[in-house]
Amino acid sequence: MNRILSILGILIILISCKSTKVGQESDFKMEDDSVNLYAFIGEKISVIEFDPNKNNIRIEIDSITGDTIRRVNYVMDNGFKNKYIVVKNIFNDLKTDTIEFVAYDHYGRPGFENYKNVILYISLNKEKRHYYHQKYQFDPVVKTKNGTWKGLNGESIEKLFNEKKKGVLTSRGLFNE
Repeated sequence: MNRILSILGILIILISCKSTKVGQESDFKMEDDSVNLYAFIGEKISVIEFDPNKNNIRIEIDSITGDTIRRVNYVMDNGFKNKYIVVKNIFNDLKTDTIEFVAYDHYGRPGFENYKNVILYISLNKEKRHYYHQKYQFDPVVKTKNGTWKGLNGESIEKLFNEKKKGVLTSRGLFNE
């Protein structure tokens, strides 16, 4: 009888430890308002392509000759207007339940559109008041039976975010080395 109680006690302790770990992973969130970055788990609503070269003509008058100068900026990327449900904020708080942002992709359509849920990394252009996707940066995620979010290979949200933070986001100047 004592042996059964001991085994039962050990099982309760192990289950408690596991659920504590799960709770810690699912609660991962960081804040740093000095960094122009928002990372969140998003659920896709729409990804709509647009022509980024439409209206890229600027007319100027040459100050010396008075000639009309027509300047054309050409973007070599495909443009996409995206709308996502903000399922969970990971880095900084978007303070909204849905978000619209623009993404550009040189290779075709953005890879994140192939997944229902992804960690997306976006920044705010304060001048234009638009959010822009950090080019090519996303992590597909799935919700586990326990209600936590994991990467496709079982990585925690914290691990996925920190890999981006220490790698590409630091090299882009968003974080200090």
